Amino acid sequence: MSRVLGYRVAFSSRPDMSKPTLRRYAGMRAAETRGLNPSTTYYFRVRAIDGAGVSLSAYTPVLAIKTQPLPPAPAPLVSPLTVASFNVMCANCVAEDDENPNALSWAGRRGAVVSTIKSRMPDILGVQEASQGWLDEPGHAGGLSQFEDLLQRLKSAGAQYELTNTQRNNCVNSTTPDGCVFQDRGASQGTRIFYNPAAVQVIRSGSSALPASSVPENRRYFAWAVVKQKSTGKTFFFGDTHLSSSKAAGFYELRKRQAEAIVSVIKTQNRAGLPVVVTGDLNSSKWLKPSNAPYDVLTAAGLVDPLGNDYLQEFPSMGATAEKRINTHLNSWNGLGTVPRANANPAANGTYIDYIFTSKMRVGEWETVASLDAKGNYAGVFPSDHNMVVAKVGLP
Repeated sequence: MSRVLGYRVAFSSRPDMSKPTLRRYAGMRAAETRGLNPSTTYYFRVRAIDGAGVSLSAYTPVLAIKTQPLPPAPAPLVSPLTVASFNVMCANCVAEDDENPNALSWAGRRGAVVSTIKSRMPDILGVQEASQGWLDEPGHAGGLSQFEDLLQRLKSAGAQYELTNTQRNNCVNSTTPDGCVFQDRGASQGTRIFYNPAAVQVIRSGSSALPASSVPENRRYFAWAVVKQKSTGKTFFFGDTHLSSSKAAGFYELRKRQAEAIVSVIKTQNRAGLPVVVTGDLNSSKWLKPSNAPYDVLTAAGLVDPLGNDYLQEFPSMGATAEKRINTHLNSWNGLGTVPRANANPAANGTYIDYIFTSKMRVGEWETVASLDAKGNYAGVFPSDHNMVVAKVGLP
């Protein structure tokens, strides 16, 4: 059958195949069927289809398969490390819908950003879009950047975070980019690493500029740190990034090259082979054509997505490692819309452009943090147009 480009799988929990669920698989000879209930008998049949979905064969005979029971719950993690990623939406960013009543200024939503971070108190947090541009704040001679303002407000709220790098710009005079004479100060624009010194100790840190486009846009960075978890004495490598956001032609390839540069930095700065956690806004999802390139690059390098966001798949892959999942059906980008962008099935994954990757380690819990009302809609002030994502991991 030279015209065969895929297969249609029909399955049902009823022997007569009534009310079947249909799945189409293109360009593959084997695939996972996800989202099934444990300890349940399902009935399957398959037929060949062409690229347009037109049937090329009759269905196969029905095959009955019983799914495995749920395995016993693993023991709780001992001394988990709480890591997070949060695109806080830059102070000068304009919402995609500028008439959206939820699109508040930084002054109107920074309290909600602080409350969101403080509510989970991650031990280490990768932040994106906390820009180094100055805010119009009284009483701050020489200006105040967004990431400095966030740090001060966290401290004032009792969350005693520190930054791995406090420099604004990679200039001899790092306080301002005006008349900049280049000097690598480890600055990384709005891509910053916040950490709780009561929980972790930063041993060394830095940042690397990522490949850029000829089209003007903010420079992209990979900020990194070698960090020790105080409760266990274990050391790990942590990185944070924010890849190019443009949807224009050429940026698919650029994001791929940026991810490849990140892999290179990890190899260079983590020669000891420490456990790795990478957070960030990749501006790329499992629905992006021709593929989720940055995701593919990072997972090919050995990193693991705890949610198992395989290309074009709603449900987690067999390689997903998150043992407990909270609000993972929500999209990580909320768009400041009261009705959540989400997968209707709570067992499925939403659409993610914000990620936490790990090397091989246990992930006891993943949460996509959101304030929801009784109807499941967003409630209160939107901290950002992205949801914070948090994972509790066990360092090997």
